[in-house]
Amino acid sequence: MAVIGKIRKHSVILLVIVAVALLAFILGDFVRPQNKHLSEFIIIGKDKINYYDYLDQYNYYSDLLKKNGSENVEAEANDYTFNEMVDSIIVNNQASPLGIMVTAEELRDLMAGEKPHPYAQRFFGGPEGNYNMQLAQGFLDNMDQYDSASVANYLYIEKLVEKETYRNKYLNLLAKSFYTPKVFARKAQEENGMKALVQTAQISYSHELVSDDKIKVSEEDLKKWHEENLYRFPQDNELRNIEYVIFEIKPSERDLQEIETEVREKYAQFVASETPQLFVNTLIDSRFDSSFFKQNELPAHIDTLLFNAPIGTFVEPFIDGDYWMFAKLLATETRPDSLHVNFMFIANEGMQNAPRKKEEAKLLVDSAFLALMNGQSFYDVANRFSDVKPDPQNDSLRVWLEDGSDQIFFDRSTAQEFFDTLSNFMPGIMTRYESKLGTWIFILNHKTAIEKKIQVAMGKKLIEASTETFDNIESAANNFANGIDTYEKFDKKVTESNLNKRSFERLTAMAYNIPGITGSAREIVRWAYDEKTEKGNVSNVFNLNNMFVVASLKDIYPKGHMALDQVRSFVESMVKRDKKAEILTKNINASLAKTKDIHKLATQYKSTVDTVNVSFSDRNFGHYGPEAGLIGKIFAQKANQSLKLFKGDMGMYLVNVMKIDIPSSLQVDKNQGNSAEMFNQQQSMMYQSKIQNSAMPALRKLYKIEDNRYKVF
Repeated sequence: MAVIGKIRKHSVILLVIVAVALLAFILGDFVRPQNKHLSEFIIIGKDKINYYDYLDQYNYYSDLLKKNGSENVEAEANDYTFNEMVDSIIVNNQASPLGIMVTAEELRDLMAGEKPHPYAQRFFGGPEGNYNMQLAQGFLDNMDQYDSASVANYLYIEKLVEKETYRNKYLNLLAKSFYTPKVFARKAQEENGMKALVQTAQISYSHELVSDDKIKVSEEDLKKWHEENLYRFPQDNELRNIEYVIFEIKPSERDLQEIETEVREKYAQFVASETPQLFVNTLIDSRFDSSFFKQNELPAHIDTLLFNAPIGTFVEPFIDGDYWMFAKLLATETRPDSLHVNFMFIANEGMQNAPRKKEEAKLLVDSAFLALMNGQSFYDVANRFSDVKPDPQNDSLRVWLEDGSDQIFFDRSTAQEFFDTLSNFMPGIMTRYESKLGTWIFILNHKTAIEKKIQVAMGKKLIEASTETFDNIESAANNFANGIDTYEKFDKKVTESNLNKRSFERLTAMAYNIPGITGSAREIVRWAYDEKTEKGNVSNVFNLNNMFVVASLKDIYPKGHMALDQVRSFVESMVKRDKKAEILTKNINASLAKTKDIHKLATQYKSTVDTVNVSFSDRNFGHYGPEAGLIGKIFAQKANQSLKLFKGDMGMYLVNVMKIDIPSSLQVDKNQGNSAEMFNQQQSMMYQSKIQNSAMPALRKLYKIEDNRYKVF
C-alpha cells in the first residue's frame, strides 16, 4: 500500500513524463529524416513502390502459401509479390498510351458472367467448385450486405482478374504484331532447303601436335580474349562470391549413448504405465495425439508393426530420422475419414466481439435451431444468427471436416471430440455442440466410406547435441573467427585448422539458399550485401539452424559483364583452342602447299575422310557436333573447287564441297506459295509463344529497376 501511495503522490509528474515521451515518439516520424529505403523500396524507372504497399501484398501471398503447405513461403511470396507489382507498373506504362483498358462491363462479365474468369469461378464455386452465376451476380448487386472480410477477398480477386486481363490484352497485341512478308518467308524456306554434300577430314584440337602440355597461356592472353568477347558474358545483376566454414552442431558419441540410455529407461516406464497416453505427455518431445490414423499415415516402422496387430502391442525404441521413437497400439476403429457438414457458430460473451450475455446467446441458438427445424434455408438462418457469416465462396457455410483436423474449431481436442461424436450419426441429422466459447449448430450432409484406423501412443526423443557439446562447438567457431579480419587470414586459418572451406560464387541479393546450410541463409546474404561489408571482410559467427557459420566476402562482381575470374576456366579453354588452331593452321597449310589430296592429308594427320550431307539449317555438322560457323562457311563456297581448310569449334576441318543444292526463289508456284504461308503461320505461332514467355523479362531490362528488398527481407 505504501508503494501505491507514493505512486499516487507523484502521479502528476509521472503523467507529464509519459505525455512528453509519447509526444516525442509521435513527432519522431515527422522530425526525423524519412527512410528512403522504405519510400523507395523498389524503383522502376520513374515509378516507386513503397515498403508498406509491398508488405501488404507480400503478407497476402504468404498466407496463401502457408495454407497450401509451401515449404519456401518467404522466397516464393517475395517472388510472386515482386513480379506482380513490378510487371503491373511496366505493363501499365506500356499499354496505357495505346488505349488498352478493361471496362467495368467487361470486368463484371469476367467476375459474374456466363463464362467467368477461372479465379472468379473458384471464388463463387463453393466448396465443391460448382460456379453459381446467380449467386455471383447477387453478391455483386448486394455487396454492402456482406461482411467486410468477404468483400475484401472479392475485391482482391477482382483486382487480380483486372490486372491479368489488362496484361494479356497488351501481350496479345504484341504477339499479333508479328508478320513475315511472303518474300521473306520464301527466302527463309530457300535457305532452309539448301543442302550440301562434302568430303571432310577433322584434325581434332586434342591432336598430339597440340596437346595441352604444349600450349602456354599467359594472363595477358586471357585478359585480351575476355575483353574482346565481353558480349558473351552479360550480367544483369550484381553478384557476390563468398567462402564460408560450417561448424555443424551434432551430438557427440557420448551424447548418443546417453540419449539411447534415457530412451530405453523411458520405454520401460512407458510399458509399465497404465495410462500411456498421459505418460507420453510427460516427455519433452512428445504430445499425445488422440487422432485415428489410416494405413501409411504413421511412421513406416510403426505402421508396419501395429496396423494389423492386437490392441496393446508395443513397438520397441527405434531411430526415425532425428528422433528415437517407441509406441503402443491403443485402439482400432472403422470410421469415416471426412464429414461434410453445414455449420454456424453463435459466440458466448467475449468471443467474436459478441456483447451478448449467456442467456442471450442461448436464445439465439434456440431461435436458429427452431428456424432450421421449420424448414428455413441454412444460408438465411446463418446470415441472421451466426457470428461466422456465410460468404460467396462457401454460400451455406459448408465444409468437409477431416478426422484429426482442427478446422473451424478453436482447438484440436474440441475438434477431435466432436468429430468422434458426429461420425456415429447418420447423414441428415442436425445437432448442436456447446463449449465455453459458444455453440455450433451442425447438419451432417455426407460421410466418406468407413475404413480401418488405429490410435497410437507414441513417445519421441530428439537426437540432439547436449549443452556441453553445443558450447564446445560454439567455442570452436568463436575461436576460429577470433582475430581474422581479412580474406587472407581467413583462408590461412582454414588451412591451419584443417577445416572444410566451401564457396558460393554466384550469390544474388535475394538468395535464400546457400549450399550446405539448412534453412534460410538470409542472414548471411544480408551481411554479404550490406553497404558496410567490403571485399575481403570476414563475418562474425552466424548462429543458424543446427550450425555455426563464419563467412568471408571474397569478391564483388558488379552488374554489367562477368569478370574474368567468373569465367576464367571457359576463357582459358577458348584461348587454348585458338592457339591450337593457329599451330594446326600453320602446319596443315604447309602440307596443303605440297598436296591437295584429302586422303593423303588425313593419313598424315592420323584422321579419316568422311562424307557428310549437311543442310543450312542444321546445328550439328554430321557426327562432329555443333559447328554453326563451319556450316555457314561451307555454303559460302562453290562446288568442286579446291580443298579448303576451315577452323571449327571442335577442330580444324579439311573440306571439299562436292555438291550444293540451292532451291530457286524466282519461280513461286501455288504449292510453294501455300508452303510459304504455312511457314509464316508457324513463325507467328512461335513468336506468340515467345511473347508469352519472354516479353516481361525483356521489358524489365528496358526499365532501370532498383531493388532494395535485400535490405529488409
